[in-house]
Amino acid sequence: MRTIVQAFTGGLSSTKAYTDGDTEKLISSIERSGAESAIIGWNAGAPYGKITSTLHEMKKKAFLWLPVFSELGEEAVVATDYLGHKHAGAVSGAEDDFTFACPSEPGNIGLAAECYDRYFSGCGFDGVFLDKIRFSSFGNGFESGMGCYCKRCTGYYNSEGVDMGEFMELMESSNKSFLIPKALHGMRYSFENALIDRLFAARAKLMAESVAKAVGMFRQRGLEVGLDVFAPTFAYLFGQDIEALAEWADFIKPMIYRVTDAPAGIPYEAVHMKTELERNGCNIGDKLAELWGTEELHSDGCFKKQLTLLGKLPCRVYSGVEVNKADFCATSAEYVENTIKAACESEIAGCVLSWNVLAETVYPL
Repeated sequence: MRTIVQAFTGGLSSTKAYTDGDTEKLISSIERSGAESAIIGWNAGAPYGKITSTLHEMKKKAFLWLPVFSELGEEAVVATDYLGHKHAGAVSGAEDDFTFACPSEPGNIGLAAECYDRYFSGCGFDGVFLDKIRFSSFGNGFESGMGCYCKRCTGYYNSEGVDMGEFMELMESSNKSFLIPKALHGMRYSFENALIDRLFAARAKLMAESVAKAVGMFRQRGLEVGLDVFAPTFAYLFGQDIEALAEWADFIKPMIYRVTDAPAGIPYEAVHMKTELERNGCNIGDKLAELWGTEELHSDGCFKKQLTLLGKLPCRVYSGVEVNKADFCATSAEYVENTIKAACESEIAGCVLSWNVLAETVYPL
């Protein structure tokens, strides 16, 4: 079983001081887990040159953790909901921001690479780990959870056969049951309504093309690329076609966070999806669990089914497992052990000990 550790140093302009003690924690987590590499970022003030040199002496790779469509400054063009309003960010106990930018805006696509050049290019990183490569989820509210509908994005949807006038008429309905997926095909959903089916396909295609452009910029800089993606149970609903994204990555890390009540956590996303859809006359109930053939989306059975599908991808897959002890993350040694054991018994490459080994953590015994 291959392992990667993940360390959060704070947001880009965080005033949080990174200390030698943090490096000691990072080294300790690598030694205890036998990790092959570390993902660390994205506070621009941390001494990354010293960190990467230390990791290279240990024969470990260093990946810079970097958001793409969120958190990269005021120059980013914020996404627009289908009512014409700018997106609002999610409110949670997590440290980072979840206000998303438009993924079709050329300037937004290049922001991550510009940020890398400005702050990190001479720091000795072997690669980048790209996060926030999706649309908002329903944790940001119903309207934001439907994606971006700026002029550029709606033009793209139209070009993919989505009649936006018809879409707007549908969205005026008090009963939006047409948003409930009908069937599961691998890690993609289909919908009864043909227009909605085309819309979700177009959103995922747009995101994959934009991510591919961002990845290309880092490839030109001679860097390996890892991608952070949602758990397959939710990914496609928020613009992530995992199979398409995997074509562009050296590895991916699905955030199959089964005990996290914060953005990307299955309990959090499931509750917010149900709440926001019900508020709009759409009772999704346990439909997703039904499609995955298990009683609960956070169950061992659903986790193992996702691992089976992920094991077929053309790049390495490391499932994220929460090792952090936090008020919004009910992790335990037993949970971590069981998660790693299931990953070991699957065809994926390994696990990422997420999401911050610099904080209080639980390791398998």
